[in-house]
Amino acid sequence: MSRLTDTQLIILSAASQRDDRGVELPANIKGEAARKAVDKLIRAGLLEEVRAAGSLPVWRRDDESGPMALRITKNGLDAIDVEG
Repeated sequence: MSRLTDTQLIILSAASQRDDRGVELPANIKGEAARKAVDKLIRAGLLEEVRAAGSLPVWRRDDESGPMALRITKNGLDAIDVEG
């Protein structure tokens, strides 16, 4: 993957510090900017989309699957040098 942006590093770092590895987007990242940052991280395999359960923050709502959340992957942890 190409070099990560500051925004992407913030997203991955924050998720790595949570027990559930869930992604809670920073308050200043909204709308299209959030979607672009997240889409790139998903395509790179650094984040995955999962059904929201427990303490996982809801990222979006899907008509069929219901509430969806984002979670950092092993590759995401490796990208920021955090052991999973």
